[in-house]
Amino acid sequence: MSHAVSLYQQSLEDLLIFLFFGVGAKVIILFVIRSRRPTVPKGRMILWYGLGAYWVLSAVIQMWPTMGIASVHALHHPLLELLAPVWGSHPVAYSLWSVVIQMVIGILLLTERENLTGRIALVISALSSGFLWIFGENWGGLTHSSCSLILGSPGAGLLALVASVALLTPVSLWTDGRVPTFINNLVLIVWGLGTVWQFIHFNSLSSWRGIWIPDIDHAEPHWLVVLRANEYNLIAHHTLVINLTMSVLMAAVEILFLLKSPKILFWSLVSVNLLIWWGLGQGFGFRPSYGAGLNAAPLILLLILSTRFHRNPARDKQSSSRLTA
Repeated sequence: MSHAVSLYQQSLEDLLIFLFFGVGAKVIILFVIRSRRPTVPKGRMILWYGLGAYWVLSAVIQMWPTMGIASVHALHHPLLELLAPVWGSHPVAYSLWSVVIQMVIGILLLTERENLTGRIALVISALSSGFLWIFGENWGGLTHSSCSLILGSPGAGLLALVASVALLTPVSLWTDGRVPTFINNLVLIVWGLGTVWQFIHFNSLSSWRGIWIPDIDHAEPHWLVVLRANEYNLIAHHTLVINLTMSVLMAAVEILFLLKSPKILFWSLVSVNLLIWWGLGQGFGFRPSYGAGLNAAPLILLLILSTRFHRNPARDKQSSSRLTA
């Protein structure tokens, strides 16, 4: 294990040098060759840049020296098991490829919005997301008893796939509101099903088993190991209270989705839910994984933002022209 980690670190250093000069060259090109980006709805722009940032941060987290190496042993786990035999054959190479693919996708999305290169990056993002969802996340854990919105189901891969496909649709479908409406309804259904599931298992400690990934050779930062240990004790001793509390919080957000509610109330409850999910169930993205390391909670937030901040540029221009007149 120590030899593999050392080899991974040396290879990662070479990779980082390459990425540093590659990103630097790209930034210089952007300043030299400036092109005007097309006007698109604000929600689409948020989703585009947010997805790019998501891939970049996931790649950074994947660089943790033992994330890819130790996870070969740590990820014999109900939510993450199909990719283990393949990943274990060449852990260093696959870990580095995971970093490269995620970083390239993220950089291209952040720098090539609404052009051919950006759309190619979206296709790669969709393919990578689908692969990770099936093989890396084992269908997002949907076939296991421990599947839960809190633990990351229906899977970061599936949510990233939805975001990628939504951005591949024509801008006109965003302008007339069809794509934002579809995303909003999808989030509404997923959140509702997750709420129902949480109520059904309101007194079940076994439903939390997806949170426990063995500690192998410091695969996670020490602070996260301590956090998970405290979470285990808290859930084990107060299973009923925690499950009911989470069920009520989730149900409250579902109601606010359906009703016109004050923005501050809506965003406060959404933020509390997603922060608990991300920290309690998904380890702030620092759990060993095969990719899409930030996990599902940030992607759910991103999808919600893309619908709540959706604006029609053409309508905005008409409004401003009327005011001028």
